[in-house]
Amino acid sequence: MLQTLLDYAPLIAAGMSGLTALIWIVYLNVFLSSYRRQHRPSILITSGAGRGMSAHCFVTNLGLEPVYLLDIVLDLTGPDGRVVRAVIPERNERWQDRHQVEADDARGATNVGPLRSGEEKDLGRFSTMIERACTENPDIRPDMPLQCVEITVVTITASHAELCGASRRYRVEDGPDGIAQLRPTTIKARQLQGLLARRRLTRELSQQLGRDG
Repeated sequence: MLQTLLDYAPLIAAGMSGLTALIWIVYLNVFLSSYRRQHRPSILITSGAGRGMSAHCFVTNLGLEPVYLLDIVLDLTGPDGRVVRAVIPERNERWQDRHQVEADDARGATNVGPLRSGEEKDLGRFSTMIERACTENPDIRPDMPLQCVEITVVTITASHAELCGASRRYRVEDGPDGIAQLRPTTIKARQLQGLLARRRLTRELSQQLGRDG
């Protein structure tokens, strides 16, 4: 028996080495998966505190790391399927009195800023966001008929300084009382991550900068 073990010692050693390497590979994959999950941003977009266009739009950072809210993109789809877009990171309805803005907290006049883990930001009412969009895009009117409203939030991660974001679309439906209702088309916001999503966000924001310039 002992002689048999001695004869097969090289094979046993090689097998044990392979098993040890396999265990380390599995452990490394588990560690990397946990690391990526902890650093993966997760943005929640919800509505509440009102009905229809009077509801508020809330953005919550569900990731474990803080993010910086960089831009908010509003896409409005008319009954004919035509989509008009506006980038509305600012609360420009509060800019009327410049001295008052400077006297108060200037952060109250913008939606741009950091979001800690678990922190929530009220972007304002949907109707107010459409009014902001009117000042950014002349093709948008406050009373224009709508089929869909899509909110896209663009953020920068704290660890990698890369663009990411989330979007959520709402259908605009006539309610039984004549008040327009907003119906989300997905259970939660669609996360915009990965190389292709970053390229698309960068391209869209660069195009907007070109129009502003």
